Amino acid sequence: MPSSRYKDMIKKLLSIFHDSPNSFEGQKHGEEVLMLLRHHPFTIIIKVAFFVLIGLVPIVLWIIFSALLEEHGWLNAFLFVSSIWYLVLWLGIFHSLTIYTLNAVLITDRRIIDNDLHGLFNREVSELHNNRIQDVSVHTNGLLETFLKFGDVTVQTAASEKQFIFHQVPKPEKVKDVIMQITASRHTGVKTVVQ
Repeated sequence: MPSSRYKDMIKKLLSIFHDSPNSFEGQKHGEEVLMLLRHHPFTIIIKVAFFVLIGLVPIVLWIIFSALLEEHGWLNAFLFVSSIWYLVLWLGIFHSLTIYTLNAVLITDRRIIDNDLHGLFNREVSELHNNRIQDVSVHTNGLLETFLKFGDVTVQTAASEKQFIFHQVPKPEKVKDVIMQITASRHTGVKTVVQ
């Protein structure tokens, strides 16, 4: 049945936006993923809404200047420029969704892996083992972050190593609690359970 096949294909395509607790590249034997973090969905919704508004520009220009465009014979040029406009717009949406999807933080029972995509071909992966964690702090800034419950989580490492900062993650207090449980479990030997 063709409609079932298309539904499965769409489901597989959209599955990239779901958290996958199964495995990841470089996972060690017996390592368990506790959390997969991305930026709060509000951040990508704002970007996509901006692109939708920009997409209305050629439509509004057509409504206002359609008679003038047809009178001077500029209709084909307008359609060509509009096509280029929508192509660039589509590339911007694709870029934003790709960056949103691939920028992720994995918190496992042994380490924290921060995967930062700075561009389509510029990726930085940082790893922090749980025995190097010294302190975890949360910073929410402003009304939106407070009401929508997202903010920044900063993990201070041992010695002079760099800080790990996870920007605009949902439920930063919960993330902090999980990281602190991982750190405590290192000392007590009690397994960390995420609720």
